[in-house]
Amino acid sequence: MAFLRELQWDELEVLQALEDVPTEGAGGSLHYRVQQHDLQLRVSLWPQHGFVDVLLIQAGTQAILLDMTLAVRGRIRYNNDKRGEYLELADCLVVNRMLSTDEQLEAAFSSNTPGRPLLLTVRPHLGVLFE
Repeated sequence: MAFLRELQWDELEVLQALEDVPTEGAGGSLHYRVQQHDLQLRVSLWPQHGFVDVLLIQAGTQAILLDMTLAVRGRIRYNNDKRGEYLELADCLVVNRMLSTDEQLEAAFSSNTPGRPLLLTVRPHLGVLFE
């Protein structure tokens, strides 16, 4: 049986941070795109499964700079402070989106496995930062 975990998030906070209306995808996923200069940040939320995909692309060449899937165990929050405007994905782990077993997914959502906060910055510039 697959291990499921719902995201803790507020759609209005994500809209405010990413300034993009999402498109709906398969399996209840939501997809956002943010373009700044020559970078494009694509964020896909899988609310019913607890996953967020983050893709950072150099728009001119379509080169993939970063591509990862996160198991998000904490709340996703919008923040606006001296660091800029960003989404904070509290307590997350990078997981293998293609080959994860049920045991690996259970470990990713276990409180015994340490995670890190991830910041997706939009202003003053696009960025992805593990704290």
